[in-house]
This record gives sequence, structure tokens and C-alpha cells, in this order.
Amino acid sequence: MNISFLDDRGSLINFYEVLNIPLTAEKASIRSSFCALIKLFHPDAAGIDSEEQRRRAHLIIRAYKVLSDIALRAEYDRLLSASRNQDRPTFSVIPRRRVKYSVSLEGLLRTRMLNKRIRRAERVRNFGQDVEVFITPGESESGIVVRIDLPSRMTCPLCYGKDPDCHVCRGMGRIGGSSAVELTIPPPIAHDALYEFDLIKARPDRFTSFTMKSLKARISVIGKRNAAAATQQ
Repeated sequence: MNISFLDDRGSLINFYEVLNIPLTAEKASIRSSFCALIKLFHPDAAGIDSEEQRRRAHLIIRAYKVLSDIALRAEYDRLLSASRNQDRPTFSVIPRRRVKYSVSLEGLLRTRMLNKRIRRAERVRNFGQDVEVFITPGESESGIVVRIDLPSRMTCPLCYGKDPDCHVCRGMGRIGGSSAVELTIPPPIAHDALYEFDLIKARPDRFTSFTMKSLKARISVIGKRNAAAATQQ
């Protein structure tokens, strides 16, 4: 294992948490987060020189070096995925193609990315649930882990909400987008069961929060034939 991935105790470091970015972050997002964080913690930029500041700055630099390098990131992601799966060996990971969004939530996700002027009240209606997750009978017995994309907002990484003329957030101080929440549902899972998850405390990182207060997920247990059809959707 590459020793640059490990802390002093030999444990794998979560570099995504270090940079406060999701696992799916693209190169531009990685660089943007790095630039914002290094200004806060590097002694030369922050004007504060302490052991904690130097340690944090060094960790931020290590995270950026790994995640900005395609080969290193691929190797690191494999190790991170393996370590995460070891923590929940009996749970089945549900692919995103088996998550069906309600019309209201799908529209909200689209408009947050395409047209930020549309008010949420104009596009959200109550459909009983926000998402429907399709699982097999075997997965209902093992428990599941599923990642769901939700509308979110983050503090502007350029001005931190302090510049009314900022060209990134246009003076709003926050930027709209989407982030993923990871849900774990233990067994047994009944067909047509409805789960509600509190999103207020489920922040993707300290700069980002979900725009929804809660998420309603309905579980549909389907047979082998229907499961195969669902995976092709």
C-alpha cells in the first residue's frame, strides 16, 4: 500500500473528508477546494504559525497531490472502497440506476443546475415519497446501502459570502448544486416500506448543506425477473 495514503498509525486517511468534497468530485472541484482550504490553514497565507496549522496544511497538500493525480486517485479509491465495505460486510450496495426519483425531486435537481431563478415552490409537489428504491428479496434480507443525489447549496469557495460583486455566486454567498447522501437500511426490509431520513444533520461537508430537511424513500422488493428489468432502466 502506498504510504502516502496512511496516517502515523498506519490507518487509511479519507482525503475526500480532508478537502471537504464528495467521492465523485471532478478535478476542477478538487483544485477549488484545495485553494480555499490552503488559504485558511497554510501559515504563510493565514498569518498564523502553529503546529496544528502546519499539520493541517500538510494534510491538505497530501490530499490534493493524491486526488489530482489520475493514477494515484484510482489506486486510492480502490483501497478506500475496500475499507468502507469491510465496515458493513453484510450490506448490499444498491446501484444508482435502481433509484427512481419522484417528478418533484427530479425537477428540483434539474432546475438547480439549469435555472436557479425558478423558486422551489413552483416546481415541488407532494408525491408521497422523494425516491423509490428497487431491491431484490436477497437484498431485503441483507440490508442495503444506497447513495442518492439531492439538491444542495455550498458556501461560495471564492468569497465565502463576503463579496457582493463576486462573479462566482453573484453576491448571493452560496452556490446551488447537488450532493450525494449515503443511506443505510438494516434488515429485514419489508416491501413498500417507507423510510424518512433527517437531512439537517447529514451535511456532505462543513461548507455544504442539503436544501431539503428530510428525505422520504420507499422500498420496493421485486422478483428476479423484475429486478433484471430494473437494472436495465
